Amino acid sequence: MRCITTACVFAAAVLAGSVGAQDQREWQLLFNGEDLAGWVSSGADDAWGVVDGEIVTIKPGTGGWLRTDRMFRDFEITLEFFMPKGGNSGLGLRGSSGGDPAFTGFELQMLDTHGEEPGLRNCGALYEAVAPLRMSVAKPGNWNTYRVLLIGDTLNVWLNNEPIHIDTKLDDRGFFRKESQPLPLDARATTGYIAFQDHGHAFRFRNIKLRDLSPNPEPKGMTPLINDDLSGWYSEGDTNWAIEHSAIVGRDGPGHLYSDGIYTNFEMRALVKINANGNSGMYFRTVPNPDSTWPIGYEAQVDNHDPKNFTGSVYDKAWTEHSAPLTRDNAWFDYIIRAEGNHIRTWINGVAMVDAQLDEYDEGRFALQGHHPGNVISYKDIRVLELED
Repeated sequence: MRCITTACVFAAAVLAGSVGAQDQREWQLLFNGEDLAGWVSSGADDAWGVVDGEIVTIKPGTGGWLRTDRMFRDFEITLEFFMPKGGNSGLGLRGSSGGDPAFTGFELQMLDTHGEEPGLRNCGALYEAVAPLRMSVAKPGNWNTYRVLLIGDTLNVWLNNEPIHIDTKLDDRGFFRKESQPLPLDARATTGYIAFQDHGHAFRFRNIKLRDLSPNPEPKGMTPLINDDLSGWYSEGDTNWAIEHSAIVGRDGPGHLYSDGIYTNFEMRALVKINANGNSGMYFRTVPNPDSTWPIGYEAQVDNHDPKNFTGSVYDKAWTEHSAPLTRDNAWFDYIIRAEGNHIRTWINGVAMVDAQLDEYDEGRFALQGHHPGNVISYKDIRVLELED
């Protein structure tokens, strides 16, 4: 039954294809065996390197995380890792570009715990969230193989060909450092980077291959729009905007944060989170309104309670056929907006929401909305790909 369940989930993902999906489903190398092209380090520039066709920690303890330069939502990945004696590392999944991937997304633990009982921090665990079914890691000094299938909120993992997670749900389990600080898996990012952790030990990684099973894989060449400060943006109105934990956070309102850049045809992607009873929007092709707080342009809505204009709709212009929001308060979700001429589309967590022909606005800025006093809105990893006219 387990095999049937996983196969059905996989088939559903394949059938859900949208933007560019069919080009990505073949196995692709995430590591070319020669250099770190396609990878980004959060630590020292010389902390990671390539030796004899393997990614290695050249200067253990200085590398932070080494992550892909593109995000992935649903995928199957296989890789090999060499376990040194006493070794500690991890495979980060769906992590964001800032913060600790073990908690912005989640971490599949790599730890020298051969012969021990399964636990929340032992090898194979979803770190501080879900213990593996069995302890399958080899003795130190040997290579190990991970195979991971992640689709939606369902995770399957094999370690050295033994199943250690079978249809594990990313649910309300999980905490940050101690159980008194809950951090549920289902409140974390729904798409993100794949990463390796430098925990101060001489790990080696090789044969890293992936199949992107996302309904709309991220295209190459997207440009990030969030820096360490708010450069590239300017604000109008009463919302207080700041960078907090690598996210743009807007408190109170009304007010808007406008991009310096002007865009016509584009695909924009972002991680978004709104507080309880919050209201926001990702405006596009917009300009400030000299006569009102509210900009002139299209607004991709962020609201989990409006019965009509809920998250994923284009406010008062195009609506989804879904009867209720796919998102909830205080949980991250990923938003995609694609504008090509008058063809406007949106997706939430990979699910198509709006597909409409809208003719009012041709170009303009992006704008993030702070709606009212008490409102808290967060945006992470905003990135854009400009499209040809």
